Amino acid sequence: MCGICGVVQVGGEPRRVVTSNVLDSMMDVMRHRGPNDRGTFIAPGIALGVRRLSIIDLKGGHQPFASEDGWVVAVQNGEIYNHLELRSRLKASAHVFQSGCDTEILPHLYEEVGPTYPERLRGIFATAVWDGRQRRAVIARDQLGVKPLYFTIVGDRLFFASELKSLLASGVVDTALDYDGIDSYLTFGFFPGPRTPLAAVEKLLPGHRLVIDASGVRREQYWAYPEPAPQTDASAQQLADGLLERLEEAVRLQLMSDVPLGAMLSGGLDSSLIVALMARNMSEPVKTFSVGFAEDGKRNELADARLVADTFGTDHHELQLSVEDEQVDVRELVWFLDEPLADLSSLGFLALSNLASRHVTVALSGQGADELLGGYAKHQAAAAAAALRTVPAAARRIMTGLAAFGPGRIRRAARTLEARNTVDRLLAMSGRLDQTLREQLFRGPLAAQDGMAGRRALELRQGGVKDDPLPATLYIDAQLALVDDMLHYFDRASMAHSLEVRVPFLDHHLVEYCAKIPPGLKVRRGTTKYLLKEVARRFLPSRVVDKQKIGFFAGSVDTWFQAQARGLIGETLLASSPRYAEFLDPAEVGALVRHHSSGSDRSHGRLLLAILMLELWLSTFLPQARAARAEHRVVISA
Repeated sequence: MCGICGVVQVGGEPRRVVTSNVLDSMMDVMRHRGPNDRGTFIAPGIALGVRRLSIIDLKGGHQPFASEDGWVVAVQNGEIYNHLELRSRLKASAHVFQSGCDTEILPHLYEEVGPTYPERLRGIFATAVWDGRQRRAVIARDQLGVKPLYFTIVGDRLFFASELKSLLASGVVDTALDYDGIDSYLTFGFFPGPRTPLAAVEKLLPGHRLVIDASGVRREQYWAYPEPAPQTDASAQQLADGLLERLEEAVRLQLMSDVPLGAMLSGGLDSSLIVALMARNMSEPVKTFSVGFAEDGKRNELADARLVADTFGTDHHELQLSVEDEQVDVRELVWFLDEPLADLSSLGFLALSNLASRHVTVALSGQGADELLGGYAKHQAAAAAAALRTVPAAARRIMTGLAAFGPGRIRRAARTLEARNTVDRLLAMSGRLDQTLREQLFRGPLAAQDGMAGRRALELRQGGVKDDPLPATLYIDAQLALVDDMLHYFDRASMAHSLEVRVPFLDHHLVEYCAKIPPGLKVRRGTTKYLLKEVARRFLPSRVVDKQKIGFFAGSVDTWFQAQARGLIGETLLASSPRYAEFLDPAEVGALVRHHSSGSDRSHGRLLLAILMLELWLSTFLPQARAARAEHRVVISA
């Protein structure tokens, strides 16, 4: 696990593309991603840098790695789980290796298959390969987008990095805001790729690569998220057996490590099942780590995590936080997150990562199961919408009409059920803004947008998949919220403490298998993750399998707002000259804050959190990044 960065010249007579001290700055602002080692490669037309967190072959894994003749050079952030299999094949073709590090296969694999090398990889990765003979660079992101990759084109140079702050440390990136991206962010609470807060910077989409050579920059998709293809000729038992087989294979592969390894244990179904499979594939006790908030009360899952830890004899560690504490600095969180992200789960995960990093360097997690197998309330709602289609239209109108007079939660449910299609349904379930509120809040450059950015992001992910409510919702969800919300903060919060987090449920072979599971075995008569629960019953206590899903920090959000109302929220959202005033009306924001604080209207808490994190990003992250940029502007090569 590492942080990578670099600069590639796009055509023209090869020249020095960046000075060494600028490349150093791009690397060292990501020191948290790789505190153990650093390496560079600079030649006419190319510069590569890497910060290394040593996990495989601790002494021999220094990057960059080169082919035998030195013409092909590679760097990587992540892990390649099938590197031993690939190494064996490459050795049979007379390739010579100097280490046991997984990254070393990349230049040799490139020599065999060229730019198609990412299609052979099974893992979590962002990679860059330079071919000196062809004067070609290939930059790739893993199939599910577990590892991040940003890029920007400035003149005839392409800059790339694992983190946005690394790009900004180059001193050449335009920091003008992307208002269409901000519209999407205020709709969802995250920036859907390829958008970022900056108009000049893109995120490379999962399963994509960039090919840069004399002809220009090409974006290519090498893997597509599998479309729903229910397998109807297999029994539930057969499908459950296949699911377990593939999940356990993914767990075994991801136990690959030369450093201490453990598991993030929430006490919920998914992480508990990962711990169960780790326990039966490891010779020593699994080290497990849990965090809870005291204010969650009965929804605090620490007791369930202890039950699982006791069941499998793990070496268990836990941490209990309070919203009254300042154990997690929100401004520090914003710096590590790189982008505004309105998900308070990231607060707890940053603290959990800190705890785990004191004992291990690698931890497995249950992230991704909900999006694959139907674990959220919105997936229940989608299944209900499919069932409602069998009800006569007149009866449907009466039901939704009555619901429209209920409380806010019921009205949202009514809008969800009466939505005409999957995109409308997801906007009703997950959107933070309706048109009336948008018109009240937006001003200046944000008001000039067409307000359709969120819809376009959903439509892009749906593509040509038919509007079958549950399968289509899962298909979009796994490409959008999973990547740009959950996986985003998983990567940034863990790497802030130099901890690698692996996600067995997002092994792309397992993802392809899950696309074959019929929707009725994902959400069945209101039961979420039905098939996974049938698998889990073979290992876990019924109390863990059958309990209602509890979102992390679920019971603490309003309490956190109240605790911060006179401090962080007041200082930030009610400041005399907030940065957001350029595009949001401060008077309207102030009214929302007062209504929320008094309890008269708490229906906009998620939107207020989004505005808070955006303002902190504008007022703290950007100035800090700009200061680093200003130090190096004069030394960027022409």
